[in-house]
Amino acid sequence: MHTLNTSNPNPFPALKDGDTIRLSGNDHFESAHHLWSEPEIHALTLAFAARRPLLVRGEAGVGKSQIARAAAQVLSGSQPLVEVIHPRFEALELLYRFDAIARLADAQLKDQRGRARLDATNRRYVQRGMLWQAFERAATGVTPVLLIDEIDKADADLPNALLDVLGNRSFNVPHLNHLRVQAPLGRMPLIVITTNEERELPAAFVRRCVVLNLAPPEDDAAFVAWLQERAGVHTALAGLDAEVLAEAARQVLADRRAAAEAGFPKVGLAEYLDLLNALAELTQTEPAEQRAAKQKDWLQRLSAYALIKNAGQSQRRPAQSPRQP
Repeated sequence: MHTLNTSNPNPFPALKDGDTIRLSGNDHFESAHHLWSEPEIHALTLAFAARRPLLVRGEAGVGKSQIARAAAQVLSGSQPLVEVIHPRFEALELLYRFDAIARLADAQLKDQRGRARLDATNRRYVQRGMLWQAFERAATGVTPVLLIDEIDKADADLPNALLDVLGNRSFNVPHLNHLRVQAPLGRMPLIVITTNEERELPAAFVRRCVVLNLAPPEDDAAFVAWLQERAGVHTALAGLDAEVLAEAARQVLADRRAAAEAGFPKVGLAEYLDLLNALAELTQTEPAEQRAAKQKDWLQRLSAYALIKNAGQSQRRPAQSPRQP
């Protein structure tokens, strides 16, 4: 339970850099393991204590949304509420959705007894949005986590509206006789917002967020090690040969560099894990003494289709995968 006046205001006291946590799957995500980093822990702690949204910036596939899943596991042992933003998403949908078409249909129909089907209270036509649900969960004594994924896909109305609602800790629902929905006193959901930087966010919105820039290492050797470290927490990959893990990481680095030089989007952690999961799946029944060789063979044959995704780039590999120093 989190309140303003608590003797232990840090909800992440036992976490440290390098800790791992298992995340169960749901309708939005597959099961996974999360490797905690110190910046993630510190940014979440600040967002929680300051009662501000945590804006996680970084390239696609780097693990931004997984931070919300891991935080929800720590705070309540449950899944986060999730709203995935799309280009036609309207700011009001985070709060509630009003089904005007259903109301119009009911206004024109009668039931078997000849009574109007219209619900004059409008409750039948109002669906609670994710922020409304988060406020309600906060009233139960836990701190819910709300993930607003890929906010950069919406226009500026969404972050601006969200900033206003969070500043007031409440909003009105005109269709329900101006019902006021309010976060309970001293409690706020932990809101994690991700952006792939496809669209610039309003400066005022960014200023009111805690910001975590989640980027892989710039140094080549550190990047390869970073990939391998994250692969190491996934139990499904335990049967992969260490040299295969390293070779796949070096290939990601090479293809990432080639894409960047050509002005294309770069591959990274998500593609690396996809490739490794395929290698593990394809070789799990091979005899132990042949498994590493089979994994290397499949890596050579399949890596181009996991890592080279831009039109105009050749997917033809040389006889041996290139090694990077």
